[in-house]
Amino acid sequence: MGAVAASARLSWAAGVVAPRPGERVLEVGCGHGVLVALLAERAAEVVGVDRSPTMVTAAGRRNHAAVEAGRVRLQAAALHEADLGPHPFDVVVSFNVRALSDPAQAVTWDVVSRVLAPAGRVVVAFSVMAPGVEDDVVAAVARLAGDRGLVVAAVHRGETAPFASAAVELHHPADADRG
Repeated sequence: MGAVAASARLSWAAGVVAPRPGERVLEVGCGHGVLVALLAERAAEVVGVDRSPTMVTAAGRRNHAAVEAGRVRLQAAALHEADLGPHPFDVVVSFNVRALSDPAQAVTWDVVSRVLAPAGRVVVAFSVMAPGVEDDVVAAVARLAGDRGLVVAAVHRGETAPFASAAVELHHPADADRG
């Protein structure tokens, strides 16, 4: 696959995730599939899920070759309704997906916890659009993930345009020092 035209924030997020060859990656809220494409350049398999059929159609066009090659699978569904298959994911990632910081959407974390491999990691990335947003999102993600046995391993920050970006990286406690 050739180079993917991507925003600074999604390129930054792909660098934070840095999937290793052979890893299975799940992107929650894949949108147009830009991050899916960046991750598929390194990972063995990327599954992208988005509630919007329009977004998944666009992601399918963008990732057509990878879909045909079996490296990318896309689904239009809410995460808790998606068919994610029987195999765990090494990485679960999202960018600007409120469901991962909203206590009213805790079912999203139930799914993440269920599909994450024992040594897997979760990267919840987001745009920092106002003062205090980073602290609030990090605290909410830490609390919701913590209720499912995950701990914050790192908080990454990126000076991306048009807004700064941040990402909370989480692991199971035994794996938190791998960061």
